[in-house]
Order: sequence, then structure tokens, then C-alpha cells
Amino acid sequence: MLLSQNLFFNLDNHIHLATGGESPALKSHQDAVARFFQDKSQGEPSRVLIEATYRRAQQKIARLLGAAADDIAFLSSASDGVNLLAYALEWRPGDNVVVADVEFPSDVLPWTRLAERGVEVRIVRNKNWHVSLEDIDALIDERTRVVVCSHVSYFTGQRLPLAELSALVRAQGPLFLVDATHAAGVVQVDASLADILVCSCYKWLLGVHGSAVFYWNRERVPQLEPPFVGWATPPELPSWDNPLAYSLPPTADRFVPGNPSYIGLYVLENALDHLLSIGPAKIEPYILGLSGRLWEGVAAQGWEMMTPSASQSRAGNVCFMTPNVDELVRGMAENNILIWGAYGGVKRVRVSTHLFNTAEEVDRFLTVLKR
Repeated sequence: MLLSQNLFFNLDNHIHLATGGESPALKSHQDAVARFFQDKSQGEPSRVLIEATYRRAQQKIARLLGAAADDIAFLSSASDGVNLLAYALEWRPGDNVVVADVEFPSDVLPWTRLAERGVEVRIVRNKNWHVSLEDIDALIDERTRVVVCSHVSYFTGQRLPLAELSALVRAQGPLFLVDATHAAGVVQVDASLADILVCSCYKWLLGVHGSAVFYWNRERVPQLEPPFVGWATPPELPSWDNPLAYSLPPTADRFVPGNPSYIGLYVLENALDHLLSIGPAKIEPYILGLSGRLWEGVAAQGWEMMTPSASQSRAGNVCFMTPNVDELVRGMAENNILIWGAYGGVKRVRVSTHLFNTAEEVDRFLTVLKR
């Protein structure tokens, strides 16, 4: 393993193969939270200490994503980031958005609110759980404003070729919105390939709920303005004698209208210290080795696989179909193995490997699965 299980809660008597839903918590997060409370209790100087932690977390996630820190903001959820873009753009009747049918609801549903403005949501249909670039390309036309995709699917485990898809989208003009929730912290992510990138922090990044990454490619979309503003939007508070006057900062700070979840960012910084100390170049091949071992073992038992077999087309999630999802999840739990079950009525199981898992744990899962 790349990160000792002794560093986490609840791994001393459980095999945790459910990071695609919830990662186990680092024990050192308690120290990070204690530091937040200590910093928060300093009166006015607390704001300086808290702001310093925000900026460090910003710099560290930027390193992980190959981005500039000024292009990163922290919102409360990835869903907020998708909605932000939906309401920031100026829409015309006849515009359209392209998104796949197996995307997470937060990447699909915000666009339905634009129907009253005459905006069409075009659905790319999967074929045997596979989404192809050709099918995405076929739905893009001169009125397509945004193409939305997850780098790695929460539902099927498929990893899309981000560079190739980015080139395809940019050749035709739409904005490219990427959800990196199931990629960042597992495989290497180049944020510059996206125009907007969102990412939850409570899964593979080993953080908690309430904090999410919003990346703004300022070179590609320089004029993007926030649809929502608040006291934190301008670099300085408006004066009392002219309260309507304010300016927008040139950085992604413009998209944060109020206080983010600072306690979540203290936790995230701690998690990022662990991830960056190992580095994506080591993490990716390790996790792909485990998920490959898992995929081969499940396929050999005859289950219907949803996740592609090729290493370049998957990450940490391995998903397969079973008619008895609840029974399987419950049976695994009785054997102290945690996995993730059905979603949206589809009889699929998701098993996730991360940097604290081992080949022996994968083999134990396969033994119990066969039994």
C-alpha cells in the first residue's frame, strides 16, 4: 500500500472498497480540525490564520491539477460549480448542452432549468455502458454552448481520454466542463484541458463534505462573470457612502460570494499533504494495478462488466451488474468488506480501490464474491 492503513479510522477490522462513495477518514484530520478551532478563537487575527490555510489549500490542489492557484476557488459542492456555469452564461433560444445519460445527476439536472429559455439538453446514449467520443461529437453543432463530461464515471467506471475529448470539443467551439470527482487523487488530471472543472473533495481526495474545487480557465474563458455575488466577491468591502459600487477580482476568487467551509479546507489541506507526498506519478499506476487485478478477477467469475478492461479507460472504480445488489452488499459487509451498491434502480455494484488498499484485500473480496 502507498498510505498506511494505521493512518485511517476503521481500517483495522474492515476492508474498505467503497471510496467511490465515501473515503475513510484520516485520523490526523482531528488535528486539522483542532487547529481550525484554535485559529478561529484568536479574535480578529483569526481571519489572517484562516485565510492563510485557504491559500495553502488552493496552492496544493493547484499542484495536483497542474493549474495556477489563482484559477482555483472553493465552493460548497461540485453541484454548485455546475450551477454556477449554467447561470453565468448568456443563453439564446436554440442553444444546446451535450451530456451523457450515465453522468451524475448534478452534471445533468442543472441544465434542465434552462428549458424555459429555449435551451435543449442533448443526451449521449451509452452503448453497453460505454460512451464514445464519436457519439459525443455527433451531437455537437454550431449552437452547442457546453459539453459536460466526467473524466471518470461514477456509474460505470469508464475513464474518458481527456486530451482527445478536449481537442474534439475545442475544435468546434463549445465550453468544456469536466467533473473530476472520480479522477483527481487517482489518476493524473490536467485541468488546463478543461474550460471549467469541478471536483468533490470527500471521495478520492480524502477530504470531507462541504468543500469542492472550482477551476476557471481564465485564458480560455476570460470574460466569465459570477452569477451570484456577496460580501466576499470584491477585493475590498464597498464603502458605506457608495454601497452599490464594487469591482470583480481578476482571479477565481470572484466566484466565492461568502465564507467557504473553512473547517473543510483545513481537512482538505491535511489530505493533500498526504497525496502530494506520494504524488500522482506513483498513485496512478498503483491504483490501476489494483483495479486491474479486481477487474480480471470479477470478469473471470462471469459477471457482466460495466467498466472497460483497458487500464487507460478506467481508474479506481470497477462496476459490474448483479441481480441481487442488496444481498451482495450485505453479504460483503458481514465479511467486513465495504462496497457500494445500486444507484438509480440499476442493479450495479461499484468496488473501489485506493492507495490504502492492497492486493490481498482485492483477493479477499474475490474469494467472498465467488462464495
